[in-house]
Amino acid sequence: MNADPQLLEQARSSDADARQKAAYLVAHMVDERNYPLMFELLGDKDWRVRKTIVDGLLHDLQPEVVTGLLDALADAENAGKRNSATEALVRIGEPAIRPIVDRLRIEKDVDVRLSLVNLLGDLRSSDAFDILVESLEGEPDINVSSSIVSSLGKYRDAAALPHLMRVLKREDLWLKFHAVEAFGEIGDRAALPAIMPLYAEKSLRKPVLEAIGKIADVGTVSFLLRIIASEERLNLTALRALVRIAEASKPKIVEQAERTLIQRKFRESFPESKIGPLIDHLHATPKRDVRSFIIKFLGWSGDMRALPVLMNCLQHPDSAETAAQALTDFGDGAVPAVLEMLRTAEEDEIIALLLRVLNVIGGRDAGPNILPLLDHENALIRRLAIETLGEITDPRSIDYLLAKLDDTDVASQQAAVNAISGLVAAYPEKKGEVLTRIRRLLQAPSVPMKLNSLSVFVNIQGDGYHDELLLASKDSDPVIRQKAISLMGKFSEERFGDQLVLSLTDEATAVRLAAINAIVRHLPAQGLDPLISALEDSDIWIRTSAAQALGEYRHPDALQPLMHHLAYDLPPVRIAAIEALGKSGDERVKDVLFNCAHESDLEIRRAAILALGRVPGDEVFDYLMFATTDDDWRVRAAAVTSVAVRGDLTALPALHVALQDPDTYVQQSAVMALDKLPDRSSFPHLFRALENSAILDEVSDLFVRHKQFYRDLLEEAWRTADSRREVVIAAILQAMKG
Repeated sequence: MNADPQLLEQARSSDADARQKAAYLVAHMVDERNYPLMFELLGDKDWRVRKTIVDGLLHDLQPEVVTGLLDALADAENAGKRNSATEALVRIGEPAIRPIVDRLRIEKDVDVRLSLVNLLGDLRSSDAFDILVESLEGEPDINVSSSIVSSLGKYRDAAALPHLMRVLKREDLWLKFHAVEAFGEIGDRAALPAIMPLYAEKSLRKPVLEAIGKIADVGTVSFLLRIIASEERLNLTALRALVRIAEASKPKIVEQAERTLIQRKFRESFPESKIGPLIDHLHATPKRDVRSFIIKFLGWSGDMRALPVLMNCLQHPDSAETAAQALTDFGDGAVPAVLEMLRTAEEDEIIALLLRVLNVIGGRDAGPNILPLLDHENALIRRLAIETLGEITDPRSIDYLLAKLDDTDVASQQAAVNAISGLVAAYPEKKGEVLTRIRRLLQAPSVPMKLNSLSVFVNIQGDGYHDELLLASKDSDPVIRQKAISLMGKFSEERFGDQLVLSLTDEATAVRLAAINAIVRHLPAQGLDPLISALEDSDIWIRTSAAQALGEYRHPDALQPLMHHLAYDLPPVRIAAIEALGKSGDERVKDVLFNCAHESDLEIRRAAILALGRVPGDEVFDYLMFATTDDDWRVRAAAVTSVAVRGDLTALPALHVALQDPDTYVQQSAVMALDKLPDRSSFPHLFRALENSAILDEVSDLFVRHKQFYRDLLEEAWRTADSRREVVIAAILQAMKG
């Protein structure tokens, strides 16, 4: 089309602002698009103009847009135009892939082929992968070949490995360099036998080590340590690779064992002569990431020369956290230095880190250094000090901890309760002495002291704690009554029943709520009617808790009151009533729950579907199976959970499908469901799910829990597994031996 002369003049103005306005106008033409002018402006020297045109081209995507953008890649004189075309094609995404592939098949210009290959690496599709592999075999230009290799690496697809292996047989070192990098991006341990021998080629050493670090296979640790030990200069790239292997994201069943192994091997094999250079480099390097991994290695080394350095790093904000972890890795040998700094440290952040280190590595002689911190003005420091005293299990700390039962900080009070209870469990001979002190503290005027002393008394189950709880449940202070009632809920003691029921009518809401929660454990027969009455309480949370408690009774007399509240009460009460009706397992609640399952409120629907899992009837099962395909992920997850509750193996096909649901929560629900319905027919589906990192840990745990079903199948799968899954399967099989 012919452009408006005025617009054309503006588009070619020497004023960048004028050209930008013209670009905006031409980009927003509705009736007829002026592509020649748009592609002319795509090469404008001002980035604002180019960006405006790219946005306009993508606003109404037509076939000629992609064609024009591909043509723009051939403009050798205008880098801005080529870059803008590349940006636009990447933003177009999937619709651009086929035209790019078709252009690559016929394109003769080397620079354009280079751009097309890079684009296919960024866009990634099966068609693009195939054309890249095809092009690699016959591409005459070394730069294009290198870009093809790099693009294949971006796919992270093990199917590229055989093709990249053939590249390594070529003589060109530049091509080998990119192939090694691609192996690292793909991250498959099957590439290691081909990569590791290339370390002999000096120019490939750095990419080889970087690729080994990215692949993160623990089997390469000895190789890396040999390099570190044998080379005269400190090989920081090999050290960095070790860190990457140790910190790689792996299934939890593999992760901890591998990290421990790497640290142990490092401590055994790292040459003492390299500690000095490691420390020197730490002081010399300005790079924060390099400092970080050197600090980690100093912790792994266990070398006493590293301790002053780590203590110094602990005092700098940018390295404090890393140094604290390094001191933890250092182990018992770090305790004296940590205690020495603890005596003089003034900054709260450093004191907190030191206490966390001691909390992990212990130290029986740490008590005198920690005791002064029990009165620190910072509540966090006091709590950490209390927790640390509990962890180092020194019975001499008990008296000091008893004094912290009325600390002004509630978290510190609870930490003291836990620490004292743990110490008495560790040293039973101290029980009598502690009980004598506790009985006196129960008479203290301080309410926190009385409450927490009562908790300790109950935790260590001192003689007469039942009577003490009954007495406290009648105290004039509602806070003490609430605490006593809550503690009663921990024990199935018949004589508590009457008092718990009586407390349902307490004037304090908190006491009534505690009584309901405690009754759930005891389920006294005389508690049913008071709980039904509590459904009429003015407090919404009392009504909610009462409905939940009635669900545990599963008594027919509760059905009608629950259905009554389901009809009119607020959502929290209604959801609790739905759950209670489901637990009854009574077929009479079926229609009511079906009605709830069709409400617009998704939380009500979800609760109803979960409740239906316990209700008998074929029509219920059929409905739940249908709900596993619902549009909403919450409903699908609830349905998957419910069909498993029923224990019906005919639900297995639906659960297998749910393992591949687009929503992670549904996938997790499917794993939990299959955990309740272990069956050998599920093995291929669960085995395939090991490729899904979102549920890998859950599937691994399931296999271990049900080893009697799956061990032989896993052993057979291990024999033929690819390198990606071989490590995980081996770890699962090892866990099965435990």
